[in-house]
Amino acid sequence: MTDSTDDAGLDVLAICAHPDDAELNCAGLLLKAAQQGARIGVLDLSLGEAASRGTPAIRQQEAAAASLVLGLSRRENLNLPDSQLRVNTESLQLIVSKLRHYRPRMVISSHWEDHHPDHQATGTLVKQACYLAGIGNYAADGKAHRPEQVLFYLDRLAHTPHLVQDVSDVFEQKRAAVSCYASQLYDGSDGHTTTLSTAHYLEQWQGRHQYFGSLIGVKYGEAYVLRSPVPLNRPLDLLWGRRGIV
Repeated sequence: MTDSTDDAGLDVLAICAHPDDAELNCAGLLLKAAQQGARIGVLDLSLGEAASRGTPAIRQQEAAAASLVLGLSRRENLNLPDSQLRVNTESLQLIVSKLRHYRPRMVISSHWEDHHPDHQATGTLVKQACYLAGIGNYAADGKAHRPEQVLFYLDRLAHTPHLVQDVSDVFEQKRAAVSCYASQLYDGSDGHTTTLSTAHYLEQWQGRHQYFGSLIGVKYGEAYVLRSPVPLNRPLDLLWGRRGIV
């Protein structure tokens, strides 16, 4: 866990099932928000102790290194059981209390129909917790707070994105953060192989970013879906600022 003596609120908070989920999926948006002066943070729900590779201690060391690469203001782990994340009152109350503590304006999490059961549970927990956190009499620590917007990132399953964030200028920094998780990535050995630890995984991962980027005419993109409309006050914000796009 990366601690900060400054426990002030966060502007953007990613809530993810495992250490490395934020780096793989939404680090670009976090970095772009930080470029605009936002305080960014990550809340990991588990230590990844059920993973086929690495150990909780190693994963925490890797998370700390990745947090430095990303310049996070805060990172915390709730120590919920890996591979057993469930939508229940205890987990909801924990997440609501953190939302009320950090008071983020924007929350990012995994899609509720992701390929991984823990990711599915996390997305559903976040959907419910972001609403419940704004109910004053909901039984959890802290004063009521509801984030202004919740984004759900897309991983390997085919969902149609509502938004694509251009991450071209921060992609190498994002890749550096992902590379901190050496225990999960290909190391040239013939040991137990997971999806992340195959020799071609990072090439596929980069290709996914290139595909999402191609949807908006840039090199690399991150894709997100929303569950509520985005208010539009300035119509020209929809313009890309380029000419000759066909």
